[in-house]
This record gives sequence, C-alpha cells and structure tokens, in this order.
Amino acid sequence: MVAADSPGLIDCPLTKAAGMSSAHADIDAAIAKLRMTAYMWQAMTAEDLRMQGGGRRSFRFDEEWTVDTISREFLNARFGGSLARDGAMRSTAKVHVIRSSRSMKEIRDANIAQQNPSARNRDTLFCYFLDALKEAGGPFVSDARPVVAGLILDSHYDASQRLILGHAALGRNNPNGISLGMFGSHLTYSWPRFLEEVTSCLTDTRAPGDKVGNDKGECNTMWEACAIGQGAHLHQIGHAFGSSHGSRMIQGRYGQDWPKNFLSKTAYSGHLRKEGVLVGIQPIWNNARWDLADVLAFRSLPHFNLPTDPPWTDEERNAMPIAYAEYETDDGPAKLVISSASGIVRLTFNHHEVSQALGWLRNPPKRMQYTETQLEQRTDDDRTKPLHLQILAFNGKVTDIKNIWKLFHTRTFINIPDSTLRLTKRLAFTDDDNTSNRPRYEWSQLLREKGQDGVLHRAISIDLRVGSFWDGGVIKYADDHESHWGPMRVCGRTHRFGGHASQKIELPADAEIKYIEVNPGQGVRVHLSDGTSAGELKLSESEQAIKLQPSPNEVIVGFCGKSEKTGDRRVVEFGIITVSRNVRFRELPDAVWDMLELKNTAGMNPGDDYLEGSDDDEQNEDENDFMEE
Repeated sequence: MVAADSPGLIDCPLTKAAGMSSAHADIDAAIAKLRMTAYMWQAMTAEDLRMQGGGRRSFRFDEEWTVDTISREFLNARFGGSLARDGAMRSTAKVHVIRSSRSMKEIRDANIAQQNPSARNRDTLFCYFLDALKEAGGPFVSDARPVVAGLILDSHYDASQRLILGHAALGRNNPNGISLGMFGSHLTYSWPRFLEEVTSCLTDTRAPGDKVGNDKGECNTMWEACAIGQGAHLHQIGHAFGSSHGSRMIQGRYGQDWPKNFLSKTAYSGHLRKEGVLVGIQPIWNNARWDLADVLAFRSLPHFNLPTDPPWTDEERNAMPIAYAEYETDDGPAKLVISSASGIVRLTFNHHEVSQALGWLRNPPKRMQYTETQLEQRTDDDRTKPLHLQILAFNGKVTDIKNIWKLFHTRTFINIPDSTLRLTKRLAFTDDDNTSNRPRYEWSQLLREKGQDGVLHRAISIDLRVGSFWDGGVIKYADDHESHWGPMRVCGRTHRFGGHASQKIELPADAEIKYIEVNPGQGVRVHLSDGTSAGELKLSESEQAIKLQPSPNEVIVGFCGKSEKTGDRRVVEFGIITVSRNVRFRELPDAVWDMLELKNTAGMNPGDDYLEGSDDDEQNEDENDFMEE
C-alpha cells in the first residue's frame, strides 16, 4: 500500500550497499524483497507441513507473467536483452501496488502508530489498508474472499520521536470478506531481493545504526532485523488464515529461530549476545514453525488443497472434538469416550502427549475410549487431583477440558414406564456447595409439552435470564404457554425473573440445540445446529465455560436443575435431558408427557415456598424484579 503522495522509498541504513545506491530503498527493491520473502514463507510452510506429517503443501500465490526477480541473473537478462533466452519471463508471484487515498501525513500520524503507547486508535492503519484494497477492486472484492499479505510502503522511523510511524502488525481472518495480515516496511531493507541474497541477509551481523527502527529492541544486527521482519509478517498472515495466539511456534515469539529454516549455521545474536548454532547436527528447538493445530487447520482451507485431497463435509471441517462419559448401567463403571467427525490426532493428559500410531494422517481414529481405571492411573489413583485433557482433531479444532472428572458422576437415567426406552440426565454442575442444606426448587422440563388443550406443542424460544447472577430461563411453546428454568410460582404468584443481560433465542422447527455453555451460577449460552447462538456467560479472561453437549448418538429433548428457594433464586444446578438420536420425540411413548419428574411444578405444590426469618424480605425484593418484555 502506497500513500497518495508517496515518493516510493523505504527506510534503509547507510551501511546497506555502502549508502551509494537505491537498490535496497526504492519501490522496485521493495517489490523484489516482498516477493522473495513470500517465497521463503511458502517454502518454510511446505517443508514444515511435510515434517509434521501433513504432506508437502503450502499456500498458492496470485501470479502474473512478467520478468521474475527470484534470481539476480534475471535482472542481468533484463539489461542484456536476453529475457526469453535466459528464462527470465515466467509466471511469478504478483506484488500488487495499490494506491491509498490517504496522504503520507495521515499514514505517519503518531496518534495511530501501533507502538505509540499514547496512540488514540492503533487499528486505524488496518482500516486504511482495507479501504485501499476495496478501492482497488479486482481480486480484492469481498466476495472473492482474498487472503492478503500487505506491506505498508511508507512506514518510517522518526529518530526525534524514537517512534516507528506508519506501522502496525495486525492480522485478521474474515471468512466472509477480506482477510489481511499486514506489516510496515521499516525492516524491509534487511530482506533479500533474490535467492542469492538469502544467506547473506540471514547472517549479516552488522549493526543497522540509529537511523532505522529497532523493532521491539530485538534488531541489534541486520540479520535479526530480517528475521523479525519476515517472521512477524508471517505471524500476521497466520492470523489472516485463522490462526490464533493460543497456538505456539510462529504464532508466539520466534524471531531468533527464523534463520534455522534456511541455514546450516546461524549467526551471532546481538540481542541475546550468543553465538550461532549448528542446525541439523543434533536436535535443536525451532519456534519459527507452525503449531500442529495450525498445520491441520490449513489443510482444510482451499488455499492449501491438492487435487488428490478427498472433499471435506461441513461436519468434518467445522465440528469440534468432544469427550463424554458413557454408561451401560446407572450404577456400573463408566468409560470416557473421545470422538471427532474428522478424526483424532493428539490427546494430551495433564500436558503429557499421548502419541498416536504412525499413519494417523491416512486414517485417524474417530473414536477412542478410556476406562475409569485407566484414567485413575494418570492421577495416581487420586480422583481429587484434576485431570486436564486437550483433544486435537484432524481439522485443527482443539477442545480443552480442565478436569475430566467433572464429566463423571453427573449422569442418571430416567426409565419410562412400560417401555424399554430411557432418557438420560447429564449435569453441567451439581449443587455441591449446598453445605448448609438450604432449601431448593427442583425442576425438569421437555422441549415438547402439553398445553391446556391437551395437545403436544413444541418449544419456540428460550429467554435466557441473566443479571447479577444466572436467574433462570423461560421457555415459550407454540400455543403461547410458558415453562421455567426455575420456580413456576412464588408465594402463589407467577415467578418473574430479573436479568439486565438477558437474551432470547428462537428455536426453529428444523434446528436442534447443539450444545450449551454454562458459567455455574453466573451465565448461560445456547448454541443451535444452524449456527445461531445467544446468552450471556459473564466470563472473566481467566475463566472457562463448561460445555454441555450430548454424545453423537443423542439429541437434547429437555432440561433439569435446581434453583434457590430464597434470596436471588438463582440456578444452582443445571443439566440436559437426552434420548437416542434414532428416537427423538416422535417415538417417545405417551407416558413421557405425564411423568411428574419431567414436568416443572416447582412452587406450585403446597409447602414449596420457604418463608422463614429475613428471607421474607428477600422474597419481596424478588417480586419487584420483573422480567422485561
């Protein structure tokens, strides 16, 4: 991206080319350097995916037929009039030069410089770049879904302010528009223009000097400036492809390791004050690689497809791996079942990886199971110790469970009279904190319920009532009658829930509840199979929601839980009721709809209310906290 009034130059220290040439500083140099760097990104990715078992593949570039700059010899051919004879005319990665409507003054405004701690809006440059792409049109229209590696030509280090202007390292994935990973050109002087310069640029130990920016204080030598610039830009491209900071490797800090992908021996590090290391002689750690989760996620993108790849179904591409407890009998031992529609690649128990057999790439297992005894061995037979589990699926999706013991002892069966069918209750959290034996309302409800007309009606919406706490919820049925997640009546009157952060979700007839996230006592969020979701979880950055999901052969048909009888009457226990997917609602016997344990009559029976002592006052407060329409 070039400013409207740009002179077409980039920062370059005097020591580069002895300060006598613009070979490393003009726009032609910037184009050659970006193209060569792009091929280095591509080569590193292809080899890294091969080494990790993902097959030798990489992203493809938009190309054009022009004079290539990948080799110095092609430049000689241009001046020698031998372009065709020397093979200099070829399909090569196209570097689009797009002109922004913004001036250099606007682009170099200190108030939008990302590394300025006093900047008002550090995302503005990203918006400028997106605007320029949209104005350019062509391959950058939103419905083309382009992934763009963007370089801001007019970045500049202002020595008087000690600030890099016109630079922002940002990357965002937009599956419905332009995905952009951008970086400033303030380190581009150190990048190679063609293949013959790769080694020298990655081993140059000269100091860049004080006329150019020392990004993050890590660019003490020319090669470190090159490694930081190329690696940090690829980091942002990773974001454009959908990678997050949650993964390690290239999406973490990697700068000193970048040359290990291209050299047999690295150079002296001025930043770390350490000598270089031999690469490949002995196992050596390299953070400048893709995390395996990223490798697998890339395989499902069209940019990485090979003609021999089998097609992905929507479920294989998008489904998260799941883990659940499976019981054969209510009192018998359980098994931990792990499943994934795309296949299971890696399991990590308490941060120790469970290796998969060779050949997982060709046939990753879609279901694995562990007995309770096998799991107990991982915690020295002490189930009071948490057992963390991370599941990596073949589609790159990761499920993280802080303590799998919580998946057990929260499941019971509901036998249906005169039938071999049974329903299953699975709780997200139990009422373990009720040490004072405070009174509770117990409730259950199904997503089908008989109305006053005696006809069965389906649920059409759920109003998820969240305020200072998780108050409960209101299910509305097709005949307009309602049932509650919580008491139906309090003191003889219909219970009204509070909740300033409440949200309602509609339940279409052709969608099912896929899973529910809960923050015990605080919030809830419901996710449907059509991608719709609603609800407030009220999670802090350090908290993780509990995911309540039926097994693949089950479907959610109802809910169960407990609520306080006094005070805020918040939800203190919550679970789902499921049935075999082959049964659903259509084959449930009529007896189901008359079972008291599947109806919510909380607060409707004599003795349901609890009105001792000061709780009368809490009741009065609650009655004034009406549900907003």
